[in-house]
Amino acid sequence: MNTEEQTTENKGIESFVQFFEKHKNNAIAAGVALIILAGGIYYYNDVYTPQQEMDAADSFFMAERYFGLDSLDKALMGDGIHLGMIDIADEFGSTKIGNQASYYAGRILLEKGKFEEALDYLSNVSMDDQIMAAQVITLQGDCYSEMENYSKAGKIYMSAANNRDNQLTTPYALLKAGAAYEQAGSFDNAIDAYTEIEESYPNSRQAELVKALVARAKAKQASQ
Repeated sequence: MNTEEQTTENKGIESFVQFFEKHKNNAIAAGVALIILAGGIYYYNDVYTPQQEMDAADSFFMAERYFGLDSLDKALMGDGIHLGMIDIADEFGSTKIGNQASYYAGRILLEKGKFEEALDYLSNVSMDDQIMAAQVITLQGDCYSEMENYSKAGKIYMSAANNRDNQLTTPYALLKAGAAYEQAGSFDNAIDAYTEIEESYPNSRQAELVKALVARAKAKQASQ
């Protein structure tokens, strides 16, 4: 290395040292903040969340059992000892069990005719399983349908049909979409939904009904 290169390198080192001395407090603070952030992420993922899951597990087990026994009030609100689905969803919403509790809470509230409350819980549910994911969206459509917002229900059912394409839930959602659109007087949309069943899912159970449903929708459309 020649003298000129060494001088340039020394100046660079001196500049870095001077910069660090000038800003060392900020650098140290930033380093501490990163350590705290990393520690917080570790604690949340590896300590806090698993503990939350354990705390909720016993109550969820009992609430799910009550649901299976058709004791919907206890499943929803608890039995005085164990929490019900609503409290589990509200208190442990960030956990897997809290997510499942939101699903059950939404289903039960829908059955009880509390459609807006059911939507609040169902809208917070996230499912990895494609069948369950489509079912959650379909249940939201059911809420709107029960509230006689048929146009909105039709759109939600179509979202369920398009969200997770499969031979089980897609034709089911399309059938519901067609019925909702008929109720809304959107006969073109109803016919499209029914026709998609016939064309894309001819072996589904719903396909057996399609011809009659298309004929009915066309008759209603013609009578307008």
